[in-house]
Amino acid sequence: MIYVPNQLVGAPVGTDVTLHCHVEAYPRAISYWARDGAVLLASKKHGTESAENGYRTHMRMTVRRLAETDFGNYRCVAKNALGEAEGSIRLYGEQI
Repeated sequence: MIYVPNQLVGAPVGTDVTLHCHVEAYPRAISYWARDGAVLLASKKHGTESAENGYRTHMRMTVRRLAETDFGNYRCVAKNALGEAEGSIRLYGEQI
């Protein structure tokens, strides 16, 4: 099961924004962030963290120095032997 607290997130260009996703899976799932069909790995642009507590995982991804090209849909995905689940977050631009 995946729970996304905020499915619509707005932030101005040039700022940092953190996206959150909660995963509950047994057996433990492999969890990751994706955008446009590609897995997002930790980098200077995308900082990823996850905190595990038993069969629960809280995933966070910070998108740094937002640019117009960063706006769009992000997915948090969890896969285990029993199946796959995903949550979607739409990131949009706000005026300062």
